[in-house]
Amino acid sequence: MPGYVFLVDIFAVILAITGFSMAFRQSFVRRLIGRPPPPTSPLVAANRDEEPITYVLRIAGVMLMIFGIAIGGMVTLFNLAQL
Repeated sequence: MPGYVFLVDIFAVILAITGFSMAFRQSFVRRLIGRPPPPTSPLVAANRDEEPITYVLRIAGVMLMIFGIAIGGMVTLFNLAQL
């Protein structure tokens, strides 16, 4: 396989890991971008999913993760089909 396939695959893995972290490890990403953690008050904690940053991180994270998987998969499979 050509070297650029491995570079694209490494980039795709980085995108997939970043997207997974954004979508499912939001407390870690919030600390990285300097946002406060979700409130711990029982009344506010019940509605913590209503924060806009939560939805932004979920949607952007899933899109980034799927983009990484799709790009890596398509480049790899296309090059394997040419062998």
